Amino acid sequence: MEKFKEVSLDDAIQLINENNSIFKEEIVDELNAFYEVAGKIVLYSGETNLDNLVVGNDIVIVNGNLNIADIIEDCEKVDSSLLIVLGDVNCKNLITLSSMYITGDLNARNVVLGDSLCDYVLNVGGNIVTKTILDYGHHIVSEKEITVTDVFSFNSISDKNGGIEQNMEREELADEITEMDDDEKIENLSKTIDYIKNGGEIFRVS
Repeated sequence: MEKFKEVSLDDAIQLINENNSIFKEEIVDELNAFYEVAGKIVLYSGETNLDNLVVGNDIVIVNGNLNIADIIEDCEKVDSSLLIVLGDVNCKNLITLSSMYITGDLNARNVVLGDSLCDYVLNVGGNIVTKTILDYGHHIVSEKEITVTDVFSFNSISDKNGGIEQNMEREELADEITEMDDDEKIENLSKTIDYIKNGGEIFRVS
């Protein structure tokens, strides 16, 4: 049984203030803004273990570490969503099209995919460790260090040492996550999401 319940905006803000993370002020601002649209906050208490986590209209707060066997995904049937984790996150894949705050470390064994036309940010208070980052237009920020093997980016990834440069060109992206446009290979978000959900792990052609 997952330990989750609906909480009020005041209770959520109190919890954020008690956590006293470096993102405290930003999270409270986001809570107030998103609550006007969502109108509901769901709280998972303590260490939370799930196969997958899909965030939709409801604001989701995890007060503790979040362990996901496969995929964390947001923006389910909505234009924007908010996930707040007051602890570490461990998962295989993270797909974000909106706003996420993780106060601890993010360990995504396979891939972090972000796309929001650079409107939103994945904010991580600790380290980010993953094999691949696919930045299709999304801010990805670690307050500590990012450790990654392959990066495709629009210059919107950074850690405490500055910007993270891409080391993968469009031509090197796997066919499974791209399409052809005037004989040029370009990234395709929906194909990439489908590929990840179907267990895809190779994003770079050798």
